[in-house]
Amino acid sequence: MARSFRVAFGPQGQLVYLQGKASSVLTIDNLAHHLHANHDDAVALHTSTVRAQWEHSVISTGDDESPQVSFRETTSIASVLAVLQQTDSAVSSEEQRLLELAAVLFDESADNTNEHVRMIRQRQGVTQWLMGAVYDAVQRDLLHASKSESPAAAAVFALLSGHRIEAACLAATAHRDYRLATLVAQSGSGGVGGGGNDKQMQALLRAQLKGPAFAPEYQRVYEVLAGDGVAAGLDWKRAFGLGLWFTQTPVDSVSSAVQSFQRDFERGVQVAPPLPSWLFKPGTEDLAAQSADELREDRRGESAVDLLQRGVYDAVFQLLRLFAQPAYPLERALPSEAFTPARGDVRQSAMLAWLLARVRRCRGFDDMMSYDWLLASWAAQLEVLGLWHWACYVLLQLSSPPHRNHAIRALLERALPNSLPTVSLPPAIGADLLPGISSDSTDAVEEQIRFVLQELQLPRSWLFAAYATRSRYDRDWAETHVVRSRVPSAPLTTSSHFGRLASAQHVAPVLDTVAETILQHFVWLLSANQAAAAHAVVLQRIAPDAVLRGEYHVLKRVLEHLQSVQHLVPRDEWMAGGQVYLTFIASIDELPNVLSSIASGAGDAEALAQRANTIYEQMSVLLTALPALLARFNTQAHVVGIYDSHEANWYVGSEASELHVKYSVAVSEMASMVTGFVQELGSGDMKSVDASSVPLAQDMRILRTYQLAKSCFGSLVSSELEA
Repeated sequence: MARSFRVAFGPQGQLVYLQGKASSVLTIDNLAHHLHANHDDAVALHTSTVRAQWEHSVISTGDDESPQVSFRETTSIASVLAVLQQTDSAVSSEEQRLLELAAVLFDESADNTNEHVRMIRQRQGVTQWLMGAVYDAVQRDLLHASKSESPAAAAVFALLSGHRIEAACLAATAHRDYRLATLVAQSGSGGVGGGGNDKQMQALLRAQLKGPAFAPEYQRVYEVLAGDGVAAGLDWKRAFGLGLWFTQTPVDSVSSAVQSFQRDFERGVQVAPPLPSWLFKPGTEDLAAQSADELREDRRGESAVDLLQRGVYDAVFQLLRLFAQPAYPLERALPSEAFTPARGDVRQSAMLAWLLARVRRCRGFDDMMSYDWLLASWAAQLEVLGLWHWACYVLLQLSSPPHRNHAIRALLERALPNSLPTVSLPPAIGADLLPGISSDSTDAVEEQIRFVLQELQLPRSWLFAAYATRSRYDRDWAETHVVRSRVPSAPLTTSSHFGRLASAQHVAPVLDTVAETILQHFVWLLSANQAAAAHAVVLQRIAPDAVLRGEYHVLKRVLEHLQSVQHLVPRDEWMAGGQVYLTFIASIDELPNVLSSIASGAGDAEALAQRANTIYEQMSVLLTALPALLARFNTQAHVVGIYDSHEANWYVGSEASELHVKYSVAVSEMASMVTGFVQELGSGDMKSVDASSVPLAQDMRILRTYQLAKSCFGSLVSSELEA
């Protein structure tokens, strides 16, 4: 694996890879750099797009308390476009024009109007849209018309390619070509608003074209007016427009014009294919007017040929194709490369898929997983840009509730910037163990947390669980980097993480970095109702250190919070873990006061004696329970590691050994204290306790064994003398 070239992915779009086959330099990159040229512009663009969705959505809660998204019945493509056309929108005018075409095609299709009226409206709408889309190209051709051998015909042809009939008549008149002006004025006389043709005049023009040769510019104009649809040298939008305006009759639909144009370029007719507009950069605009054969011969057309071979066409044509072919699936019609050169940028694809499939319901997917894939991909982009709260909103639109809930919860675990509590989401349990709200919790984070809780209505339990996961990583990082950089020696010689917790009365204690992350992890686990995992954190991370440092007040406060949810911890584990520590702390807290009262003669002697006997019994039981604490990390030297099911963590052999040593010393310390108290309470009588089973240090074990033997010998001698 040392020489592996596989790319590793991390949270927020991180990429980790080697720079080359022979390189050992590790590169840490981000996916956003490959999708967007400018981060701030991309954030504004995605925010504007997703807000247009948000303005039309309704959030509701299902029976399982998980939120779901629906959209208002009044939502239409035109209403979404109106939101995007606001002054603060970052969406480009080109994208807005694309949505204008979608509104013309599909908003009209959803209206319950007469079919003939609807067809006329769609034809008029497409005509107006095309005239605006090709305006700049027409103006460029007009600038070069004066250099032609027939300026009048060149200017008229350019204007006809943009369906500017009146301007074409005026251009012919300005050049004193009145005959041409008359012919142009009569073109499309059978049309209603959206063009059309006059068959009688077209037949006359075809007959004239068979006569003496015309100048090339005039011949092109006559062929257009005759309905022959001359498209050589034009970009695909104007080529399609000529067919719509001068080849079709007024009763023909837009769909038939789309199908006729598609047949032409698929059969190899000399017409420009509908390639994406982003392909033609400054200096290569002439490629837009080349046919497929010409592109294959042009070295600059390699990318264009590749797109043609893969069936990737301009987004405008894909919309027209969807309108003309009801059976054409959305997943094939909306590839990301139809909109942008970045294959991973699915923002516009997802937006149009939503409008057509969910809003207008006029097109669908062969497989809903394709739509879910688009949504998940867009959510990933939002996450990469730091807009994880909007990514949650997009994921709420997934079709499958289990997949939806899992995707959002996984996103929350990845996207949370830290595990610090916020004003919007304080811990549900144990907040008094942590410092106050940190200044690291910025206004942006507060706003994002507030949005997903209040606007998206995500369950707080999801956020608590995500914070618990995030705090686990923060804890591991602190333990790995802070401790090792501070004290490189063995764990037993390090300073206490909780050493600055001066007293149990501190409501907001001052902690060091490691202690804070450990307590954060514990508190978030409790808030997420993951009490078994919180119990494991206490046993592994908090209790041993607190015992070794004598900071029982810290452990007591932690256990009191854990005791409130002990029903969520398996009983046998609680009795062999947390309950042992609680009994130990309760005993050593109370015993000094009881002994002091007995010695001074203060209080009820009988009650004090009874209480002392109770503590004695508790400590005797405690001694038998202490060995169970060692079993958790009781490993041999040859063991590779152990797996902790509660924390879902693998401890390698060295880590397990370190924990076992700390456990051993801590439990031995507890055992030494308890046996000392037991001996004192029982006046040296420890016969009820098996000294060999008590986890004492070796010197203490020898001492206790000697004391036990002496006591037994004394009892035996006394019995013999009495006999």
